[in-house]
Amino acid sequence: MGRLGCLLALVILLVVAWDQYRIEKMRKEISNISSKVHVQRSSGLRDRGESDLVTSLAKAEGHTRRAKELLKKGKTAQAQAELDRALQYLRSANEVSTDIVGDTAKFLGQARDRAIKVFQDTWREISEQAKPKKKIDVQK
Repeated sequence: MGRLGCLLALVILLVVAWDQYRIEKMRKEISNISSKVHVQRSSGLRDRGESDLVTSLAKAEGHTRRAKELLKKGKTAQAQAELDRALQYLRSANEVSTDIVGDTAKFLGQARDRAIKVFQDTWREISEQAKPKKKIDVQK
């Protein structure tokens, strides 16, 4: 029973260590995703006027408000130009959010697959340890 207890304690320790490793990896991934929301994208995108998600949405809102004011004044051509600019910023925000969602979904899918594998492996090991071993009776 001593060996079984030590082996079970070792398995539990390994599972806890593996979980801690995965938690740290997940924290790093979350910080990477968070930086995509709040930090400007690569310099090539900034040259075209695109930036992070929050800024793009704020600029789109500003252009939409200006377009509404111009429509009230009857300046439809200028309002159309403002709406075009708003649409450009909304497309930029869509690209950023698609990147974020794609990375998150991929990471969570991989984490789920790994967790299932660890659970199945551990369950199989525990099941094998719990099987009674047949004793061979030599005195027959």
